Amino acid sequence: MEKFRNVLMLLSVIIAASCGSSTKLVSSWKNKEVGSNRYEKIAVVAITPNNSGRYLIERAVVDDLKSKGLKAVPTYEIFPFAGRAGELMSKSENPEALKERIKNKVKENNIDAIMIIGLMDTQKEQRYVEDRSNNYYYPGGTGYYGVQQVVPGAAVMPFTYGAYYNYYAYNMSNYYTSGYYVEDVTYFLESNLYDVQKEQLLWTARTKSVNIKSVEEEAQKFAAMIVNDIMAKKVLEP
Repeated sequence: MEKFRNVLMLLSVIIAASCGSSTKLVSSWKNKEVGSNRYEKIAVVAITPNNSGRYLIERAVVDDLKSKGLKAVPTYEIFPFAGRAGELMSKSENPEALKERIKNKVKENNIDAIMIIGLMDTQKEQRYVEDRSNNYYYPGGTGYYGVQQVVPGAAVMPFTYGAYYNYYAYNMSNYYTSGYYVEDVTYFLESNLYDVQKEQLLWTARTKSVNIKSVEEEAQKFAAMIVNDIMAKKVLEP
């Protein structure tokens, strides 16, 4: 019996670790002063701590935009410094010089719209998960989790009906239930789409992703979510 409960506990830990991964659209906004736009080259930039994450996000968004008939390109080769924070600015370079570098890159590559995706915040939170596999079923007026006992042909008994030791044992079982801690990690991303020539923000969205297990899978979910929102709001047209 003890071995069986240990197996149940192990399974519950595995399930808790594998479930809960999700990406959701928190908010989005479209510039109502600008109608639908058609662009020849939409550049996607993901500013991330590492190049692998940047590559996966940019490719996923570009592929989704292309599937909607839009002309999009990733920028991990155009703007190599965007994926490596240490190369973004030299010690002698001021913010204005950085702006000029970016503007020149955009002009050189004939980019007329640009989407910038950045990590806004990361939050970590621990929570305690009870292991219910160690609870026993105590017969009497109350059952497992204190559920009322129903006897065919008889009235439903009140919650506290039955032998006192059943109710006492049930509550002691609940109190001394073993458990474990899990850590939830939430990532908040902001995506901004700009018209290069007009230097105007067309659309912005914020998303949150909880307990990411596969960056590649989550990048695809993220891409589908923001591109669908762009198309639904008619920000871009093929």
